[in-house]
Amino acid sequence: MKKQILVLLAVIFCFSTIARAEMIYISGHADLGVGFENNNLHLHLHAEGVLGLFGGGTTAAGEYDPGDLIIGVPGPSISRPSGAQWNFLASSAGNPIWLLPQSSDPAKPFLGLGTEELLPANGWTTPLTWTFNSISTINGNSSQFSLWQNDAFGSPTVFASTLVPTGTGNSWTQNPFSHDHFNIGFTQEGVYDVNFTITGTNATLNQSFNDTASFRFATGSAISAVPEPSSMAFFGIATAGLTFFRMRRAKTLRRN
Repeated sequence: MKKQILVLLAVIFCFSTIARAEMIYISGHADLGVGFENNNLHLHLHAEGVLGLFGGGTTAAGEYDPGDLIIGVPGPSISRPSGAQWNFLASSAGNPIWLLPQSSDPAKPFLGLGTEELLPANGWTTPLTWTFNSISTINGNSSQFSLWQNDAFGSPTVFASTLVPTGTGNSWTQNPFSHDHFNIGFTQEGVYDVNFTITGTNATLNQSFNDTASFRFATGSAISAVPEPSSMAFFGIATAGLTFFRMRRAKTLRRN
């Protein structure tokens, strides 16, 4: 009996963990944030308020580890503008771009980058450096990735792009106790892990610290292809129940 209970609990835990990891954030304000915990920098997703989830429902404000939520980039796509200043986005004018804008759109995540937890009073007095490292395809076609801001006239300032040659970009600085918003673009529908590193020097400790983490994004129609938490949780519980029943039945048959 003890073994059956352990199996039941293990299966339920396994599938409830999968369901939790498949929640897709599609509206509300959050930041890719950094805190200082246990004498280390820690990247996470910080929900500034209640976040809307794909399929209905919400998740509470607070701190989420990088694997807790998928960041949705809903369609429709927009077209890459003409002009050489937009070459960082995609190879040709007219190519589709799935976009999270730097200004708030109630139909999309309002995603920023935040260092608000790093207080100058705690030794964080100089800018920290963000670095975009890579984008990895989890499901779908390979995608370009870009992060930029537009000025009042619409001209872009590029902070990161897979089309920027290695060593000539993809790093930028941000002051402690601040947050900012950017345009974030992808060129294909799919599910992707985007990897960042943040580095900073603590003046009080006279030491440099860093952390690296991947955040998962789902773009366009790939959002609806990701299993919803409710269905995954039901499947996990049903599987656990079936496993438990089979073990009970096998034990009864052995006794007979």
